[in-house]
Order: sequence, then C-alpha cells, then structure tokens
Amino acid sequence: MNTIIRGRKLAILLLASCVSTSSILAFSSPAQAAHGGANCAKDKVYLVQSGRGLENPYYAFVNKGAEAFANSVNLKSNWISSEGDSQKQLSQITSIVNEHKNCAVINVDPNESAILPAILDVAKAKGAHVIVQWNRPKGVTPKVYGDTFVAFMSENGYNQGYGSAIALLKAMGGKGSIVALQGILDNVPAQTRYAGLKAALKEYPKVKLLAQQTANWDQNEAQKLTQTFLTKYGKKITGVWTANDSMGLGALAALKAKKRTEVPVVGTDGLTQVLKLIAAGNGKSGFIATSVPGGAVQGAIGLAIGYQAAIGTHNVATAKAEYRAFYLKTNIATKANITATLALAENPVPALNFTDIWSVVGDAVPENL
Repeated sequence: MNTIIRGRKLAILLLASCVSTSSILAFSSPAQAAHGGANCAKDKVYLVQSGRGLENPYYAFVNKGAEAFANSVNLKSNWISSEGDSQKQLSQITSIVNEHKNCAVINVDPNESAILPAILDVAKAKGAHVIVQWNRPKGVTPKVYGDTFVAFMSENGYNQGYGSAIALLKAMGGKGSIVALQGILDNVPAQTRYAGLKAALKEYPKVKLLAQQTANWDQNEAQKLTQTFLTKYGKKITGVWTANDSMGLGALAALKAKKRTEVPVVGTDGLTQVLKLIAAGNGKSGFIATSVPGGAVQGAIGLAIGYQAAIGTHNVATAKAEYRAFYLKTNIATKANITATLALAENPVPALNFTDIWSVVGDAVPENL
C-alpha cells in the first residue's frame, strides 16, 4: 500500500523527470481573465529558473521540468546558478530584469529567505514576474506584496518531515536514539521539516533525539557531521533523520564506513539513487524512506504560471488564494510502494499537465505563515 500524507493520492506527475515537449497550451484556469495593462508578446517572454546548482540531482529535475515547459511554448529556459551565494543570486536577477523588464519571468528558489524582499523589489521596479519556490520570510506573501509576486509554490515541509520520521521510528520498533541533520536553518523547508520530526518524536516517547545540527543540504558536510556524531555517540545511534536525500546519502556513507549498516536512514527529495536503495533494502535498515517532491512540476508549472501572467492570460490581482500560495501534494516512498514509485522515476510518462496548470495544487498556504 502507498504511504500517503493526509490521504493524498500518489501523483504520477511528481516523479516525471522528463516530459513531452510537444504539449500544446490550452489553459483552462478559472483565473483566465485578461490582465490589464501592457502585456509581453509571447515570443519576447524571457524564462528564468534560479536555484543553487545543477550538480544537485533535485535541481536537475527542476531544470528538466522548466525546459519541458519552455519547449512547449517555443521558448528557451535559462538556468542561473546561485551556487549558494545570496548576493550573487540577487545580482543575476537584477541584471536579467533590467534587460527584459516586464517580459522577465523568474522562477526562483531563494538561497535564503531573507534575500527574497530584495529580489521582489528589483523585479517590481521593472514590472517583472516572480514565482517563488520553497523560501520566503514570514509575512512576505503574494497577497501582501502585490502582483509582481505572482505565486508561491512549495511542499508542506511539516508533512514531509513528519512522514519520513514516522517511517524511521516505526522501522526502529518505536525505541532507540536518533540524530538529525538539518538543512540551511534560514530555509523554510528546513524549519518545517524539522518541526515535523519533532511532532513525530512526541508520538514515540521511547525514541530519544541525541543531537541535531545543520549540514546545509550538502552531502559531504552530512558525511562529516555523521562521522562526528558516530564518534561521540557510537552504538547509541540507532536511526538517522535527514532533511534531504543528499544529506541522507552522506550519512549513509559515514555509517557504512563504520560498518553500521543496520541503522535506518530517511530523507526527502525522491532522488532516483535513493529510490533504488529503498527498493534493494529490507525496509528496516539502510535508506528506508524519502518524501517524493515534484521537482519537475516546480520547474514546469512555476514557469507556466509566470508565463500566463506575463502574456496577460492570468489575472494575478483577481486570482484565488490557492492559486497565489499553495502546497503540492506530499508523498512518502517506502519499501511498501517502491516498485511503482521507482518504475515511474526510471521510465516517466508525459505527465505534466499544461492544459490545467492548477491541477497540481494541494492545500493553500495559510496567510499567517
């Protein structure tokens, strides 16, 4: 049986790492009223995807989705890498919006939440369109900021952290001790996923959290940190929770080096490498679970929403609340559902729906977050 958060059905489109590039846009959103004011000609729209770097497998999925959408409207998707440098990201985006003005569509994962207001300000000055993934300061919402901030799209990090933690704690038999590897602490996903872990731990009082520390989403940092934890706590560690799959792989490497292959590890990202490890394992040790987010969906649909706003077929000002800030659907991959999950990841179907881009919407993000 599938492991599902709040009864959400496993969405095939979340796993598509490559999609058809021949889709014809026939948008059928209820929010299609023409946008007032000057719009950009379709062939002049400049599509940009901004993230930390394509060496990260998750961003490679995002980029594939972005390229698929761009191809569907006979445009090019332009990837810019911040390389973990917030000021570099701001400088890159400033240069782009100064050149392309209201034709610029920026689908951005801010390196840090704190940099977003500056990104929005430079975009607003030139009439550019910004779609934000994952990170934003509390209170900086599309509704509050205005039409430049076209939409905020994320995963419910709390559900991800909680779901992967429950899988871990069950595999441990509801007892033992774990260590936790967090992402960049200023990132909303890191904060909410860790909150989900803490909630799960309350349900399993016989499991102790020995230590938690950030490894900055990085595999090498995670391996070193896990080595440090193993030196300090030794056999006390009977489980490892990580906030993303890259850090989970780093933790797994450290465990293997210490011949602690009986220790279960969980993460988030649904990387193909991790899905294969789950499939090959016994569901109780090694990598046993991951939350499967929609990287391809975020790249493709993020740009699609911005494209509609730029050409005037999506009226941002009158859009429903759930179209301005929303969560995608949360899915946890475990040994129980891995066969179907891995098959889709290895041989994806043309699953991105460009005729109804709002079909990916799960829950609206509360305005107070």
